[in-house]
Amino acid sequence: MSAAEKGLALSYKPTHLMIAIAIMAMVFLLPPVVGLPVSAQRILGVLAFAVYVWVSEAMPYPVSAIAITFLMIMCLGTAPGHEGHLLGTAKAIPMAMSGFINSGWVLVAAGLFLAEAVRSVGLDRRIALRILRVVGTKPCAIIGGIVIANYLLAFIIPSIAARAAAVVPISMGLIKALNIDYKSAFARQLMVVTGIMSHITAIFVLTGGAPNPFTVSQLNTALGINITWMQWFIWFGPFAICLGILFFLLVVGLNKFEPLKGGKQLVEQLVHEMGPMSVDEKKIAWIFSLTIVLWCTENLHHIDANTVTVFAVLLLFMPYIGVATWKQLSSKVEWGTLILFGVGISIGEVLFKTGAAAWVAKTTLGGLGLEHMSPFGMVAAMAVPLVVMRMAFASDVAMAALVIPTLLGLFSSFHIPGLPIGGLTMVTSFCVYYSFILPVNTPAAMMAYATGTFELKDMFKVGIPLTVLGIALFLLFVKTYWHWVGLV
Repeated sequence: MSAAEKGLALSYKPTHLMIAIAIMAMVFLLPPVVGLPVSAQRILGVLAFAVYVWVSEAMPYPVSAIAITFLMIMCLGTAPGHEGHLLGTAKAIPMAMSGFINSGWVLVAAGLFLAEAVRSVGLDRRIALRILRVVGTKPCAIIGGIVIANYLLAFIIPSIAARAAAVVPISMGLIKALNIDYKSAFARQLMVVTGIMSHITAIFVLTGGAPNPFTVSQLNTALGINITWMQWFIWFGPFAICLGILFFLLVVGLNKFEPLKGGKQLVEQLVHEMGPMSVDEKKIAWIFSLTIVLWCTENLHHIDANTVTVFAVLLLFMPYIGVATWKQLSSKVEWGTLILFGVGISIGEVLFKTGAAAWVAKTTLGGLGLEHMSPFGMVAAMAVPLVVMRMAFASDVAMAALVIPTLLGLFSSFHIPGLPIGGLTMVTSFCVYYSFILPVNTPAAMMAYATGTFELKDMFKVGIPLTVLGIALFLLFVKTYWHWVGLV
């Protein structure tokens, strides 16, 4: 067996794959359920297959996305529809691949190109070092600088993993250059902060993380609700900032750091080595400045954030004002992430359209009596179960693909006049970002964990209290700010 064949074999877990197929077959073979169309039952079988494969990592995520697409096409195409007629696989393809023509997918795809452009010219590194230069080089100041850097990078790197990939080398560079012991309290907690902050800042702006446009696209498809970039920032930016401050206070409060030597000189040296801004850095800075202005002024020009982002990507490739060729950037973009995200959106839309999402919501959450609770009670009852469920997933998109359609189906099934379905779905969906305890729950934390600086107990030390207090902060916002602005 060649090295390539061995590598391919190691990327699969045959036993788990067989279990996933068996679970799907069992759902297919269950007796018909009253009120649940055959197509919906089969899609639930595909969903069960998807969830098990994602949780067990039985196959690579991008390959699982292709398999799920094929299964959806076959299940939809061969299921009897109205009057017993089959839809046919040709007509099932647009439904199974609807996520790839979704505005949320467009935003994420364009965002990944923008992220790679920023990283390729080194603008992310310059921003981070400038922040450290301003805040100082005391241990707490450096950690605070990394926190601030993540918020600023959220504007120009619309990808959780890409932000982590930008900040991890900077944090490691500081640890090495300052000759800090990798296992010191400061080094361990700096990398924990680096791994977690990209998730907290994902809530900060609409373009901060893939689940955000996914949620917005689902709301648009199901309810006709359109959320602008500025609306998202006004509604959820304050929560993300408060959560980041809470995290910072926990880190500095639970740890005692030794003073660092030579930090200021090192930062000055690194800034000096970078030299003045290159032409390409200035170009990308101009493109992003224009993009952010257009994002913030959508109510004036009525061009949505997705279209603005596509325009920004177009500028990247234009003669004289661009910074790269198609070949240079396309080779660095994580196409597997895009495929998985597109399929995640497709599953969500199919679950909602076939009625499967509403059925699942009633079956799993209907017993809680949520329809008799206030909006605050609904969110409070679901927050902890959803955060616990998040620990079973290694992908935000995979979790969102399961949770968002279920929440939409649940809230819609109540038929309560005036119930803020859109607002409830958006705020409850933030539970998918509460992956603060285990590094395996997110690629961003895994990047930091892979440096070998910290152990699981170091992440537990701040991750567990952050999760508990973060849920309390979340519920406080549901009761106050989000209620005041009319979301819940």
